[in-house]
Amino acid sequence: MGKKPKKILIMRLGAIGDVVHTTIIAQAIKKSHPDWIIDYLTQSEIAPILENNPYIDNIHKWDTSKRKSIKYLMSTGIELLKQRYDVVFCLTYAIRNFLLSIMSFPKQIVLRKYTKGLWVEDFFESAKSIFPEIKKPKTLCLVPNKKQLLEVKERLKKYPKPHIMFIAGGDTDSHRQGRIWNIDKWKELSEELLKIYGGTIFVCGSKWEKKYHQILENDNVVITSGDYSLSGTSALLSQADIVISGDTGTLHIASAHNVKTLALLGSTSPDKIKPYGENGHYISANTGCKYCWQKKCKYLKNGGKYTPCMENITVSMVLDKVKEIFD
Repeated sequence: MGKKPKKILIMRLGAIGDVVHTTIIAQAIKKSHPDWIIDYLTQSEIAPILENNPYIDNIHKWDTSKRKSIKYLMSTGIELLKQRYDVVFCLTYAIRNFLLSIMSFPKQIVLRKYTKGLWVEDFFESAKSIFPEIKKPKTLCLVPNKKQLLEVKERLKKYPKPHIMFIAGGDTDSHRQGRIWNIDKWKELSEELLKIYGGTIFVCGSKWEKKYHQILENDNVVITSGDYSLSGTSALLSQADIVISGDTGTLHIASAHNVKTLALLGSTSPDKIKPYGENGHYISANTGCKYCWQKKCKYLKNGGKYTPCMENITVSMVLDKVKEIFD
């Protein structure tokens, strides 16, 4: 009898963008070794976007409401131990992840490698360090839930194309100030895009952002914020002709569907987080303080929402980039 297939666990409990990026490990390994078993451990809130991924065999869900429970940590570790993993990818330097990796008692634990390139490439290089034969995928892969995709397609039928989707963020992003673009600029951008291209603009976001987004609504701008779960939003974004977004996890969900994606970047660097693949694009302002990575902006005036690095991204800059992408 031949050797048993290798059994691998990828562990990334959050955040959304990082979970999406780490799927490159499953994709690269599975394409070279289709008989190997690849499992994933992540937050139960994020897990649904991975459920149809053809490169992931099983998903273990981490209940964040029990994250402070030692008993829950131990029981999760015991369940992972029963799986007898050959390799565990521990992709964040957090004590909880280290403990779960150790308790699963694999033959090998692989930590995240750091490169000079994109973060998604860090994760690929982590896998390549022990599986040198794997090839780097040109795009990431997410597959929408079939039922949710049908519901989204049925809804979109009612609206003229092109379907342009905004991930406009909101007040809930105040702890990461250099990632929010002025809501008045989103409104001006929507008006100009509709003049040039017609079609329909869909504004995506959480139920907490819905009130913030209402200013954008008109006959050809549809506010979908709060209408969908995370996996439903994934299905919605997969049908976009173009997605325009700040630096958010849902930006990278859109990119993984290989739709045209335009990121508006301020405090975070495109060298690390621009959308992956040939359909990923970005704009950043030419200010000396950009790419600082700080959550709080020292140049933001009291009561202000929008940082200089984001304010210097103009509507005309975005329109020019959209034209370039569509052309």
